[in-house]
Amino acid sequence: MKKQYCDVFVSGGGLAGLMTSLALADKSRKVICCDLNWDFSTEITDFPQDQRVTALFNNSLEFLKTLLSLKTLLSTSGKRLSEIEVLEAGANGDIKQVSTFSSKSVSKSEFGWVIANRNLRSALLAEVRRSPYINLLPKVGVAKVFTRAREAHIILSNGGRIVAKLLVGADGKNSQVRNSLQINTRNISLPQAGISFNIRHKKPLGQKSIEIYQSGGPFTIIPLPGEDEYCSNIIWMDKTEKIDKYYNLEAKKLAIEAGKRSQGAVGEMELISSPMKWTGNYQMAKKLYHERAVLIAEAAHNLPPLGAQGLNLTVSDIKLLLEFITLAEDPGDIQILTNFASKRFFPVLLKFIGTNFLNLLSFSNLVPLRTLRSKGASLFSSNNEFQRLLIQFGLNEELF
Repeated sequence: MKKQYCDVFVSGGGLAGLMTSLALADKSRKVICCDLNWDFSTEITDFPQDQRVTALFNNSLEFLKTLLSLKTLLSTSGKRLSEIEVLEAGANGDIKQVSTFSSKSVSKSEFGWVIANRNLRSALLAEVRRSPYINLLPKVGVAKVFTRAREAHIILSNGGRIVAKLLVGADGKNSQVRNSLQINTRNISLPQAGISFNIRHKKPLGQKSIEIYQSGGPFTIIPLPGEDEYCSNIIWMDKTEKIDKYYNLEAKKLAIEAGKRSQGAVGEMELISSPMKWTGNYQMAKKLYHERAVLIAEAAHNLPPLGAQGLNLTVSDIKLLLEFITLAEDPGDIQILTNFASKRFFPVLLKFIGTNFLNLLSFSNLVPLRTLRSKGASLFSSNNEFQRLLIQFGLNEELF
């Protein structure tokens, strides 16, 4: 099979890989993007069961504007998010405390927008396919990686070979790029799992998301994109044995259990999608770069699904990588990658520690930790300055 050459090779064709390809490709840089699971069809047929949504903060949306026609996407497939309500539930599930965070407290009309993953991916893919500087390799993955001072050699799953100046690992938490480069990870594993599904409910949710904290994990209700205020996405985390039980329930029984866990926050529920399940294993790469290679997104950091940090953190990865690469003719120059990693590592580590600590507070049934969780929510809810700092930290904004 003929050897191919490019400036940047992106392993991973999900949201992170497509955004990276668009950001780094131009008339002076040629990009190849591959993914073992995607066929890069113009139709959304790869994973039709994927009903997940993503809350993208304003900073992330500003960057996405440079990659695609965001106004059209938001108007047809988005939902404005301007309020977050945090409920603290007692041991019996009864609501003990309610804290409300509004975008007005940081002088904004909204925190961001909720977008269906499938629609965002479809819009990104359409832009990628229009680019003359990006070549897509469907149903092909990375098998092995060898790096040299001047180039990276990528052996593909179909036997092909790519030579690139820079290799970007955007291939998920089980990254083959990371494994091939022998980069180890820091791991946090809890006897915890999660389940996600879409519902129709009786009470309108509007532009608000609701997070209900109780021992075992948080229960989050996120408004689904569109004009309908009676449809939402559920992200439910709890002890593994409980999630396994819920996952195997028939739709009507799962809706009843979800209604109980939500304390009737949105009224009676009806499932409108099949549930998806994941395990509570979270990790962060011990370093973000290697000779001629860099890690981003879940290949670099896999966090609990709290506070919409996942994809927003990924957008920050890509934005900073682009800033450094723009400064040099050679995108894989070791100094560029070192500078990127040194500036990016600590903010990612801080989010990794903070998000996992919040998850641990929610998971634990220990009285001291429950008390700390409750007191913390009360403090941030009652103190405007603390609330502003918390919101800005969550939105990846400058604190001062």
